[in-house]
Amino acid sequence: MIRALILSRLDYCNSLFACSSQSTLHRLQRVQDAAARLLCGASVRSHASPLLKQLHWLPVSSRIQFKLCTLMFDINHGTAPQYLSELVRRCDDTRLRSSVRCNFVVSRTRLHVSDKAFSIAGPRAWNALPSDIKLISTRTSFRKKLKTHFFSLT
Repeated sequence: MIRALILSRLDYCNSLFACSSQSTLHRLQRVQDAAARLLCGASVRSHASPLLKQLHWLPVSSRIQFKLCTLMFDINHGTAPQYLSELVRRCDDTRLRSSVRCNFVVSRTRLHVSDKAFSIAGPRAWNALPSDIKLISTRTSFRKKLKTHFFSLT
């Protein structure tokens, strides 16, 4: 029930929350923490971090980055919808090290609001990944390694 009613709502279009304020992310994190406490039967005052690790749930900010990176993986391998692929540009200049690392161009913006766009947040999240993760060829292996990577950061 929790996965169907709560986590699906947190994951639905969560990439729109990329570069959101900490107060917005904190509100979403409180919802996830409450769901973890409910599922584990923990008290309201108990810390949620150990419960999230026990349930193997990423925190909300990591879930957002996970979703962005998964979409960028699909774009990189040509399995994403055309409208998403048109939003980003691969770094094609062979003189740059970034082209060897499978990076994408992150456009410069003047407004902080523009940083929330997928065309900015997606490449930024992808470029921040270690090279060994970006070079994985299967989606299942990529998601598994990516989740492990995000758990190691928390």
